[in-house]
Amino acid sequence: MAAMARPATLPALLEATAARNPRGAALPGHDWAGVAAAVRRIAGGLAAAGIGKGDRVALFLPNRSEFLLLLLALARRGACAVLLNTRFRAAELAPLLARARPKAIAVARDFSLVDAAALLEGVPAEARASLRFVIGADGLGPDRVAGLEVLPLAGLDGAEAADASAPEAECLTFTTSGTTSGPKLVLHRQRSIATHAQDVAARIGTAAPGAAFLAAVPLCGTFGLAAAMAALAGGAAIHPMERFDAAEADALIRRAGVTHLVGGDDLLLMLADAAGGRAYAPFAFTGFANFHGQAERVMAESARLNLAARGVYGSSEAQALFALQDPAGPHAAIGGGVPASAEAAFRVASDGELLLRGPSLFDRYLGDEAATQRAWTADGWFRSGDLASVQGDPDGSHAGVPPSPNPLPPVGGEGFAGAGGERFRAVGGDGGGFDFRTRAGDALRLGGFLVAPEEIEAFLDDQPGVMAAQVVAQDGQAVAFVIPGAGYDEAALRAACRAELAHFKVPRRFVTLAEFPTTDGPNGRKIQRSRLREMAGE
Repeated sequence: MAAMARPATLPALLEATAARNPRGAALPGHDWAGVAAAVRRIAGGLAAAGIGKGDRVALFLPNRSEFLLLLLALARRGACAVLLNTRFRAAELAPLLARARPKAIAVARDFSLVDAAALLEGVPAEARASLRFVIGADGLGPDRVAGLEVLPLAGLDGAEAADASAPEAECLTFTTSGTTSGPKLVLHRQRSIATHAQDVAARIGTAAPGAAFLAAVPLCGTFGLAAAMAALAGGAAIHPMERFDAAEADALIRRAGVTHLVGGDDLLLMLADAAGGRAYAPFAFTGFANFHGQAERVMAESARLNLAARGVYGSSEAQALFALQDPAGPHAAIGGGVPASAEAAFRVASDGELLLRGPSLFDRYLGDEAATQRAWTADGWFRSGDLASVQGDPDGSHAGVPPSPNPLPPVGGEGFAGAGGERFRAVGGDGGGFDFRTRAGDALRLGGFLVAPEEIEAFLDDQPGVMAAQVVAQDGQAVAFVIPGAGYDEAALRAACRAELAHFKVPRRFVTLAEFPTTDGPNGRKIQRSRLREMAGE
């Protein structure tokens, strides 16, 4: 008997989960059968409001059930959700709305942290000229915002609409952080979101009885959304948090029996502080990103609290959880691992850049064909902009790999050398993995050598009196920014560096800070290395 095809759209994925686990806990107040029915009705209301195939609707919403219900209903209409970070302000929203040209925007007027109505009114009229109405995903009634009619989401609960989705239909856009060349709208089709959700669900066990996911990271970013979609694919309960509060998260984990979580290292360490040393019932999976260089502390707290933490890798273009480390392996604390999909592949080029293939990859940058073209190699690999090493390489340098005329291998091969001397490994779901080293733009050129800042930072973090460290380059030499703890001694730290590190890696200067400059992005709070570089120059 032939195997049934996997769902390739979000509506098909939702209906499959509802059929398999109809009475399983889903969103607060809903089981999966109820979620599927609500999505069908909201899709009918969207149809009555004039939203159909090819239309775009912006979601400017915090983490709440309405976010996911609208996302799924838009997919059922064959429409595209433009995901916007609620931390954006009018100046940031304007160019994104002008580029995406959504027909409507969903806001939460009762979200205390954001005055959505005032922000929308602050967007220049020409940037929001495409908008025809506002969806009020809140408990408030009809109104007008920025001259537009507000349709309450409750009023869109209409007659069930037929499924108008398609695997190749535009599904959603993520917004990149824009740290180098301005933010981009990363467009994914339904197939990439739906199939990746199923691949990740199989890897992290969201179909297990009692599985529950705490949506603490913004759903507007790929880190939060990829995990939530994996929960949907497996039929796990999803518990959204509108804003992360460590004490509330600790209580919710214990009350709801949360088994799955993703977050940056800072989020997990705040949770650990709130836990106060009280272990949780064992988690099945915690995927973490080492945004602040605190990986070793995260792993220690994970062991103490039963969080089952492991490093993961992803991006808006490849989706979060593209790769996951073996939780029991020697690389567990490092971002990277083995791709979630058996159809995915990676390759590390001769300059160390990580190149990717796979079903989870994006379609294009919306409205930016030139950037889309630059993102792909001539032979179809996505240029991640990250530096990585193949697990098993003695030093991760890939140096001395001889040029080879061999063509690229089919997906699933491994250990090949490509034309021009590239060293890569293409893997399936059970092959070898890779380790993320750093963003290419963050790599340090020191004494003529290319060095990942994490290498020096990890050494500094292990020294007495150092709470955390970040390293940038200035004039070919390292500058270390340190958050000092009890017993910090710069002279002793400098002596340890001279004794243990190659001379070109020893920081020329040590600068103490109370905290690192950070920026809030859709996937969590990240350190602003660009600002540290400016400070080093100052």
